[in-house]
Amino acid sequence: MHEQLQAARLSLPKQALRGGYSRGLMFWFRWGKIILSRLANLFRPRATWPQHVPFWRSLEEYAAWLPAHVRWMPDPLGGAFDSFLSPAALAAQMRDRGYVQKDCDGLAQFSALNLTYLLPRGAQDVFIVTVILDPFSFQKQALLYAAHVLCVFRHEQAWRVISNHELFPDRYPSFAAAVQHNPYCAGHPVLWFEVRDPHLKRLHSGRRLGGWLVG
Repeated sequence: MHEQLQAARLSLPKQALRGGYSRGLMFWFRWGKIILSRLANLFRPRATWPQHVPFWRSLEEYAAWLPAHVRWMPDPLGGAFDSFLSPAALAAQMRDRGYVQKDCDGLAQFSALNLTYLLPRGAQDVFIVTVILDPFSFQKQALLYAAHVLCVFRHEQAWRVISNHELFPDRYPSFAAAVQHNPYCAGHPVLWFEVRDPHLKRLHSGRRLGGWLVG
């Protein structure tokens, strides 16, 4: 298994379009989104994290619990108002609704925070991973699907992936393989990725998956 797919060769205009698309999103994810998230969280309801009891005895038990406690919903303005929730804002949703309602970034962070209670090494083995995929590898609605946020974590000597409400069944030998070959990203070359810990501290960003956390 090749850990990272190579983006297809395109005509010069399409190369320029793909380059501008990825650079614009890179800038937004690296700086703009974090600034907006901090500002937005000042005005969101807050509660002490967690408001739910992290009772899960196994990953399978967590995977069975998760779908009933999250709702995928696009961010305002068609996703243009894209931001992370703080743990306090996630907790407030659990307190007030009994579930978290957000798009992929908020749901990835929710699982990342929850998995810190379940994994033996806690936050050391769980990551929030933003990916920019090659938009020209999608048949339709590339602007909707080519950027995504996943929860990627190490469990029982393998790498696993949660996307929104779903724990993918596949087990991967490396972080790079998990990011590139999970069912959401499979077949779509990763142009850029960013890794944050469960509390949104930035750990790494770049274009080469194989250059970070090999194995």
